[in-house]
Amino acid sequence: MRRHDLYRGSALLLAVWAALLLSACTLADSGEETQPQGAYRVYYAVTGEQSTVQAVDWEYRVPSGEDTAAELAELVLSQPETTGLASPAPSGTRLLSCQQEEGQLRLDLSEQYGGLSGVELTVANACLTLTLCQLEGVEEVYVTVEGEPLPYQTLRTMGADDVLLPGTGEAELTAAVGLCFPRADGSGLGVEYRDVVQNEGDTMVRTVFTALLEGPRYQELSSLMPEGTKLRSIAVEGGVCTVNLSPEFLAGLPEDEQSARLLLYSMVNTLCMQEDLSISAVQILADGHAIESIGGVPASAPLEPDWTLLES
Repeated sequence: MRRHDLYRGSALLLAVWAALLLSACTLADSGEETQPQGAYRVYYAVTGEQSTVQAVDWEYRVPSGEDTAAELAELVLSQPETTGLASPAPSGTRLLSCQQEEGQLRLDLSEQYGGLSGVELTVANACLTLTLCQLEGVEEVYVTVEGEPLPYQTLRTMGADDVLLPGTGEAELTAAVGLCFPRADGSGLGVEYRDVVQNEGDTMVRTVFTALLEGPRYQELSSLMPEGTKLRSIAVEGGVCTVNLSPEFLAGLPEDEQSARLLLYSMVNTLCMQEDLSISAVQILADGHAIESIGGVPASAPLEPDWTLLES
């Protein structure tokens, strides 16, 4: 059985990087503050309590050098003047080069930037994109690290329109997804199709896995997920989804080898069948540590799906 046969055409409605929370009021051109002559909005990460409702904000800065693009990028990488804001880039990140060609601004950053992932990478990319796309002729931004593309960056180039603003009717999204659960009779895996809602602040991959943790709604299917298991973190990099579960997962694994194997592949198959997430393999961790084997299956490295379990 092929993956697209299982998925039945359900489409996710959001690219992974567009899970960013931005304040529509802040980003809108409200006219409440007059923009100084020659100034640009330089975007930074919001810190403190305000960060729970808004991810980025800006302050006006006036570039003084001849290379405006490079100077604006350097400003994003340095600390702002406004309290409650901070550079989204790791300390020590340097701009190695800045080149513009046919509407695309290419930034090459030092190795520190390569340590970002998930929401932190999303926020940093958004700050650079929103800042630099104000420049005439800059339609998109392409970021590399030490000359190499970020392998887990969903969008290779980013334009200001790729940033999703709440209040536009797109901040909360509904998607039809397939969830793989062990069959109650132990014969394999079955698929339950369900509409899930991605709320502001969540990624679709987290939304899907959270739905899996909730368990099935049909008596023909079972969960086998150990009681008390919580999702510590989940991230997709280079087609590999890393799922970090709480210690309860490892402590409560089914003693029966077949049941444990079905539990393992219920997670792997579920994540890999979401076509728009582009996941080809899944790494399961418990409390941040790799697991040697689950149900007799070596699990210390990322696992590809086993679609044969859906055919039985």
